[in-house]
Amino acid sequence: MSIENEVATRVYRMRELHEDFSKGRFDEMNEYYSKEFQGYLYMPDQDQVELFNWEQIKEGNESAAAHYKGKDIRFIYSGLTILPQSDTQAAVSYEITHKYKEKMVRALSLEVWRKESDGKWRMLRWYEEKGSVS
Repeated sequence: MSIENEVATRVYRMRELHEDFSKGRFDEMNEYYSKEFQGYLYMPDQDQVELFNWEQIKEGNESAAAHYKGKDIRFIYSGLTILPQSDTQAAVSYEITHKYKEKMVRALSLEVWRKESDGKWRMLRWYEEKGSVS
């Protein structure tokens, strides 16, 4: 299997796992982050960039699962681009549309995925720029 296919499989599984927040599930998603993870999230309503390390992103996923449990949420990914940087690393970008109730938020996600020593691809770096809520 090519690097592009391996990484795409992980990215699309992450989309499914985001929707599992509605079932209160987050444990499997937390396995998709490297222990060296560094993430940045721009929230327009706060007009600031939030920084996340491995522990913080896992805690954030747990909080999101608690918040969205029992609610109808949808994530649509489009425009997936995967650029291999080496045999064990790839840069990834895609657009996300998040729908909850009558609200819709669009975002652009930029990520770096790395194949780690156990043979699993995990997200190493992440930057997400959210648009305003419509």
